[in-house]
Amino acid sequence: MDAYPLIANFFHRYIESASLAVDDVAEIAGAAADVASQAILTEKKLFSIGLGADAASAIVLTSLLQNGVLRERPSLPVLELAEYRIGSVQTGIMWVTQQLQALGQAGDAAIIFAANLSQSEVQRIQVAIEQRQVNAVWLGHNGPGLSLHSEEASVEYRLTLNHAIAICLARLIETNTFGPVED
Repeated sequence: MDAYPLIANFFHRYIESASLAVDDVAEIAGAAADVASQAILTEKKLFSIGLGADAASAIVLTSLLQNGVLRERPSLPVLELAEYRIGSVQTGIMWVTQQLQALGQAGDAAIIFAANLSQSEVQRIQVAIEQRQVNAVWLGHNGPGLSLHSEEASVEYRLTLNHAIAICLARLIETNTFGPVED
């Protein structure tokens, strides 16, 4: 099998779609970084949430915030609620909502990678978010409040874009928290 056409087609579609989404990504990612930085600077919690295939984006955001992107600096506090070995998404949703109920407080922030979630699964997480008055940012699926999604895009595209956004978000949060990097 010649893999080149399949790979070239995937990257071509991703690059084209991503370039068209830059304005929306910049607006939402900037607002999300403000929400996350505000939570960190006011000693609130920042949750990085992802289940199944979405866990990779939540994990990369957590790792970059804890280890730094642009400079040597203190670790930023972020609670990772990510699980990719779940038996079912329903089990994962139950676990995430229990964690949010136990740990969430008014003024906390949550970055939720939801490219692979259904609307009913998003709603179940949203109930816990609202009950605990956590500020939510939804990536890859439409959710209440700040959200960035494309209903026309495939799951592959949304997962790939979310991963890139996680890396951008880490950089933006670090810059918002510690200031710009001096050249």
